[in-house]
Parts: sequence; structure tokens; C-alpha cells
Amino acid sequence: MTPAEPERLGGVVRALLSHYWRHPWQAVFLLAGLVAGVALWSAVQIINSHARASYAEADFVLGAQATHWIRSRSGDGIAQADYIALRRAGFRQVFPVVQARVSTADNAPLAIIATDLLALPAGMAGEGGDALGDANLDWLAFVQAPYQAWFPAAMADELGVAEGEQLVLRDGRALPPALIAAREQQGRQIFMDVGAALSLLGRDTFTALAVGPISPDTAARLAAALPAELMLEANQQRLDLTQLTASLHTQLTAMSLLSFAVGLFIVFNAVRFSLWYRRPTLRTLRLVGVSVRALTLAIVAETLVWSVVGCALGLLAGFGISHALLPSVSASLQNLYGAVVGADLLLDPVTIAIAWGMTLIGLAFALAWPLLLQLRGPVLPGGSASAGVLAEARARRVLLIGAGGLALAAVIVYWQMASVIEGFVLLGLVLFAAAWALPQALASAHRLLGRALAGAPLVPRWIVSDGWAQLPALRTAMMALLLALTANLGVETLVGSFRTALAGWLDQRIGADMYVNSAQLDTRGFVADPANAGWLATGHARTGVTIRWQGRPTKVYGLDTTTPDTRALPLAQSEPDALARWAGGERLILANEQAHYLGGLRLGQTVTLPTDGGATDYTVVGFFHDYGNPYYQFYLPREALARGWRDVSSTGLALWLKPGVSAESAEAALVAAGVQPGEWFAQGDIKRLSMKIFDRTFAMTAAMNTLTLLVAGAALLTALLAILHERLPEFAQWRALGVTRRELLRVIAVPLALFVTLTWLAAIPLGALLSWLLIHDLNVMSFGWSMPMLWSPTPALKLGLLSAGIVALVLVIVLSQLTRKLPQAMAQLGSAQ
Repeated sequence: MTPAEPERLGGVVRALLSHYWRHPWQAVFLLAGLVAGVALWSAVQIINSHARASYAEADFVLGAQATHWIRSRSGDGIAQADYIALRRAGFRQVFPVVQARVSTADNAPLAIIATDLLALPAGMAGEGGDALGDANLDWLAFVQAPYQAWFPAAMADELGVAEGEQLVLRDGRALPPALIAAREQQGRQIFMDVGAALSLLGRDTFTALAVGPISPDTAARLAAALPAELMLEANQQRLDLTQLTASLHTQLTAMSLLSFAVGLFIVFNAVRFSLWYRRPTLRTLRLVGVSVRALTLAIVAETLVWSVVGCALGLLAGFGISHALLPSVSASLQNLYGAVVGADLLLDPVTIAIAWGMTLIGLAFALAWPLLLQLRGPVLPGGSASAGVLAEARARRVLLIGAGGLALAAVIVYWQMASVIEGFVLLGLVLFAAAWALPQALASAHRLLGRALAGAPLVPRWIVSDGWAQLPALRTAMMALLLALTANLGVETLVGSFRTALAGWLDQRIGADMYVNSAQLDTRGFVADPANAGWLATGHARTGVTIRWQGRPTKVYGLDTTTPDTRALPLAQSEPDALARWAGGERLILANEQAHYLGGLRLGQTVTLPTDGGATDYTVVGFFHDYGNPYYQFYLPREALARGWRDVSSTGLALWLKPGVSAESAEAALVAAGVQPGEWFAQGDIKRLSMKIFDRTFAMTAAMNTLTLLVAGAALLTALLAILHERLPEFAQWRALGVTRRELLRVIAVPLALFVTLTWLAAIPLGALLSWLLIHDLNVMSFGWSMPMLWSPTPALKLGLLSAGIVALVLVIVLSQLTRKLPQAMAQLGSAQ
């Protein structure tokens, strides 16, 4: 390169970029596509990265590392005397933890965590060695009545709690005065001193004892020093959370990639929009002697500039979106998986690098490639309108051939599919095969409509035939709209089917009138107590143990085989007379669907579980639905569980009241038995809470769907503005010949409405196919539960109305532009004559 060439190249780059100074709206549309795609993708990635970083700290409790846990074998908690004895024996690594779940007055779930900050291992008390982590906080107020309850700022805003205010719980109890503050790994939990928590909950035992970093020899001595009813276990929560949540994060990533792809369609449209203006500029530059090589380098430079600007703005927008979506995601992770996710988001360098790389690759196809194609043609093209029509038909055929290739690849992937990632590759192939085939389908439908109107009056035939002039510009926008509509319909059907299945399952499983979960209650003794016979019809005291099976935490529950909920247990798959055989058989077991689909169990297969007597074999006779549970779970008759494990814990009590008996009688008996208010729930409360958690879990999916549809609407707007600017002289000629403004609007609106309607109709079966794949394949591989697909026309009709609204809004904007620019175009037409 000669010394003058860099200066010349800089001038060429400035000449190319000056286009956007003259036409700023085209820069806005180009940025809109980039920022929308990068923002939606990066928002999910920021949340995913933040969640994974939180999982990596899952072996920390409020800033202190817990490599082991000391728990009660029976689940009754740990006596304060046992904790004090361990501290006096020199085990300074041990510190108490109290965890509990309570409900607000409007039945919103709250998680409480408490510890003794002065007991945390040395060097782990807080930043700078201060136990409270902030020298300005009042230590005495924290540890003395009325104590303090620390609320993270976002959680306090959500609950409407102000500094110093006492939040009232559902049972009338009040939390200590609120302090807007948070410790490390606190997440969406309310933190308080251990004394405050025990007083609030009416307990005298700790939930568990955490153990800080400890050598193997010291761990062996600690295990030997424990009373017989306590056990020492390694903290494996980091590994468990990473495994349990992998599928959820994969699904969120797939949704964000779809949003990024739809955003690129806007970029395609914006580039097509700008090419009409830029052809003279490119032609002039070549005529004055600028080489194709210099223009190529300038286009590369322009691509780099837009990639940096678009990526930076997209990441900023994504950071804001992630802050808005984080509360619902973190609440879902905490409710479903027990994961503690903090509120402080950070942009890590990996996310920035990937975002810029994706933006650059996307722009290479959406911006650089169309511009480079312009350089391959002659400087002074002599083509005709018919040549453009032929080129457009050829492009549609190429896309159709590509769609066939993608469809064939989708069939191959479907028969070989064995993982969640492969499943989302399949969905991508199906969606883009349909999108690439859409332009040819629209052209064929338009041709058939034209033939059907062969004998119609001139004006309808003219308006419909004008669609051929609009199809090239609308092609990309229709593909984006198809992707957005299909994703919305598919996910909406999935969510609706899941919601219906969950509600039906809850109606079957939550059949008792009241549910009690209290460490203070002797559940079997309470049911057998003759004093309760006046109001209690029957009760089900469940017991259980937690083991590890296939490297994951697994629950084994013991059920009373005579209670109504056990006799009516709904089974997804079973052998003949499975429940009767299981209730009276030896070493027969029921497993949840997760153990079937994710763990690989089959009916009649033997599963080996680690019991107190060693590895024991059980035969699987049925699988039960277990929606929302991330763990493997097995059911045994209560007596069989007791034979296999000596130290079983109470996992709750279900109570059926006699007809005509009020809940007050049961509540009075529970209080007399030592149960604290708030440790029992009515049937309706549990169902409402479960559905509330469900709705919050899918809030992010709904937000992503809405944003994707808005991005597709922006693609429609850019396409119509491109048509307006490209054909404005033609519209001016028609207006001069007497065509009314209403007829001009019909010429623009009718083909657009036709193409949008056809795209919406194509999205309905495609959305059904997507939901079928999501429900019967992806959902099973991701979470391990099955459900029937319930298709309803309502979501399709709602999306049809929403699409019509978007089209109407777009037409209003285009009509205002037409009204403003048409007089000037007509004046130029007259001066040219």
C-alpha cells in the first residue's frame, strides 16, 4: 500500500459513512436491529453467567465457606447444647445456621437465613474482618431485641418495606425492624441474627451446623466427636446446582439466540433499505477511480465500526433488561432449586467478547455481504425491471433449496437426537427451514390469488398485482415475523399445556384440607391421638431420607398406603395393579418421571439404593408425575422405608377434616401440640402459591416472546419505509394521474395485509409442531416430566389481533411519511418534465 493509499482509504470510508449523516433514520434502523438482537441475547447471558457464578459460591454461607454440613439424621434439628459442646471441644470451624420459609400477609413466600456472625471462622466474618461487613452498622441493634432483619434493596422495594418497618407475616407475627442491607451469598433471603430467628420461629434447635475449611484429619476427629443422632456430610451443593439448572439455562440461551436472529433480520431490511440510496455513491466512487479492493476494505471498516457501536449499545441495553428480569429468574431458581443468586450483576469479558464476535459475524452476512455483491456487478448496469424480477425469483428458489436442505438435516438430527443441545439445534433447523421456504410460499399463494381474480374489476387486480413489487422488500420482514409468531405460539402452547397439567396434578396430589410442616410435631402420634378424633377424619404422616443416586441428590419417601392421596396416586406409567402390588409387596418401588427419563430407569427394572444395611435392590413397578421437582424421587411404603433406613425424618403431615368441621378446630389442636402459626397451610393456599411460582418462573419467557415480536414489528416498519422511499417517484406519478391518497394507501396496505395473514396462517401449524417438539422431546430431555399437548386457538387468535395492530401502527407511520414526502416528490416530477 502506497503512502497515499491510507489517506485515500480514509476518504472512501468517510464517503460511505456520510450516507448515514444524510439519512439518519437508516442508521437508526440498522442500530435498532443490532441493539435489539445483542440486548436480548446479552441479557440472558448476563443472567446465566451471574447465576453460574453464584452456583460456584454455593459452598459459601453468608460469606463464610462451608465445606461440610452437620445435620440431624432424623431431621429434627441440632440442639444448642450439641453445638456448644463442639465449640468447647476446639472445633472453631463450626457455626450455626437457621433456615426457614415463611409467608407474607398476601401469601408471598419468604426465605429466612440466620447465623452467629461472631462464630464464623477466622478471616471470614466479613470485609475487613468486621463481623457485620460494614463498620457503620450497629452491632448491638443486630444481636439484641428487637433485633434487625436485613433486606436486600431490590427485595425491600418489591415488598414495599421501608427502613425500620416490621413486615407482618401471614400468621400475624412481625419480623424484626428492617435494615436495607445485604451480606455476600444472601441472595433473596432475609438475614438476621440466629437468636432473632429462633425467637421468631419459636424454635430451640438449629437447622444445621456449617463447617468451615477443615483438614481431612480434623474432619475425621469431628465426625467421631458427633453424637449418634448427628452426621457429617460433604457440601456438594455447587455440583448439584450446576447439574440441576443446566437445562433451564440452555433453554434461556436458545430463546436469546432466536431473538438475536430476528434482530439480524432488521439489519438485513435496513441494508436493503439503504442500498437504493447507496448504489449511486458506490457507482460514483468506482467511476472516479476507487478500486474494488479499496471499496472492499472500506466496507470492512464500516462493518467494524457498526459492530463496535451496535455491540456497545446492545450490551448497555442488555444490562438494563437483565436487571429488570433478574428478580423473577432468581426467585424461580430459589423456589425450584434452592439456589441463592445475588443482586449485583457484572458484565464479564467473555460475554463482551462473544457479543462482539456474534455481532461482527452477523454484520458480515447482513451488511458487508450485500454491499460486496454490489461491487461484483458492472459499474454502469444496463439491466431492466424484468432482470430484477428474474433475480428475485432466482433468490426465492435458492432459499427454497436451502430450506429443503435444512429440513433434511432436521429429520436426521431428530432421529439421532440424544441431548438438549441437539434438541435446540433441531428447533433452529425447523424454524429456519420454514422461514427460508416462506418467500416461495408467499409468491405461490400470491400467484394463485392473481389467477382467481382474473375476471375481477381492474382496481382489485391492480392492487393485488402490485404485491409483486412489494414482495422483494417484504421478504425478509415476513421471515422475521414468521419466526416471532412461531416462537410465541409454540411457547404459549407449552406454557398453557404445562399450566393445565400442573393444576390438574395439584388437584389430585393436594387433596387434604391442611398441610403441616413442623419439626416440633410428633406427626404419627398426633394422628393417633384420640383427642383429635372429633375433627380429624384421617391423616398422612410422611417420612423420608435424602440419599445420592447417580451422583445427584435423591429423595426417598415413605407413604402410608391406606390414606386417600396414596390410594389415588396418579401414575404416568405402571405395570398392571401396580399400586396394590406396591402397597403389599416386598422391595417394590415407585419412581418419579425424572428417574425414568433422566435416570434411565424402565418398568420392571431393578434399582439399587444405598440403605443402612448396604446396597439394596428394588423393582420399579410404576412412575408418577412430579412436576416442578428437579430431584430424583422414590416412594416406598412407610414400613419398607423404616426397614431400610433407621434415621428417617418427618417430611410433613396431611390432614383431612371431617365434614362440617371448621379449620379453627384443627388449628387449635395444632397450637396445643406445639406447632407454630405459619407452619400449617390450607389446601387452597398451597395451590395458589404453586401457581404463583409457576407464573413467575415463565415471566422471563413471556417477556422474551413479547420483545421478539416487537423486533419483528420493527422489521416490518423498515421494509415498508424501504418500499416507500424506493417507489416514491412511482407513487408521485400515480398521484399526478389522478390516483387518490386512499387508493395509494390500499396499494400499500392490501399486499402487506395479505402477506402478514399468510405468514400468520403458516405460523399456526408451525407453532403446533414447535410446541409438540418442546413438550414431547425437549421438555422431557430437559426436566424429565411429560404432559399432554393441549392446543387452543385462543393464542393464535390473540397473536393474529396483535399482528393486525402492529400492521396498523406501521401503516400509520408510513402514511404520515407518504403524506409529508409526496408533495415534494410530485414537485420534483414536474420540474423534471
